[in-house]
Amino acid sequence: MADKGALRVDRVPVGPLSTNCYVVWREGSNVAAVIDPAAHAEQIAGRLDRSGLTCGAIINTHGHPDHIGANGMLRGLTGARVYVGAEDSHMLAHPDDIFRVLARSGGEGDKLDADEVLADGDRLSVGEVEFCVLATPGHTPGGISLSLESDLTVFTGDTLFKMGVGRTDFAGGDEVALFDSIYRVLFSLDQRTKVYPGHGPDTTIAAEMAWHGRSHSR
Repeated sequence: MADKGALRVDRVPVGPLSTNCYVVWREGSNVAAVIDPAAHAEQIAGRLDRSGLTCGAIINTHGHPDHIGANGMLRGLTGARVYVGAEDSHMLAHPDDIFRVLARSGGEGDKLDADEVLADGDRLSVGEVEFCVLATPGHTPGGISLSLESDLTVFTGDTLFKMGVGRTDFAGGDEVALFDSIYRVLFSLDQRTKVYPGHGPDTTIAAEMAWHGRSHSR
């Protein structure tokens, strides 16, 4: 069996909240996943084109407007299917039901249903990349993280940041669930795992465990 190509992660900050949209693929493959296309679909599509990539899936880590704003336009430009955690799927179809910041988020504001919903433990293959879905509720009820364990990589959306955590004061937020997601789920990953959050710089599980005063043996 041929060795897998190296994992490539291209961060594309979009919108006035500087949401981290990620383009993820493997060297040797021309199919990429787009995670959290918050705004500016044409900019994201242009980044794909310049790298010779096609969009194989659009994945939302959660349903807040500053992470889903370009879903509809990007789906129209690429034909890719849209995925989101099951408990957040209603947010895509009814964005007006959540805090009304879409106009400020720079998103295109399309209402659409997700093509597929994701649950804890699901595996989603996009090109040569296989994501393992981790349910990480708290910031929203259906928040998910996307783990690539063999690559020591995880995309955490707005659950875990560098020296910070997601807010829980929006509708559906749950502080107890958020810290359970961080301490029980994310902090069970290999400490060398690189963390790509929904906003701000990347970090590692080890660094965030230290910041939280936690430790484990892995």
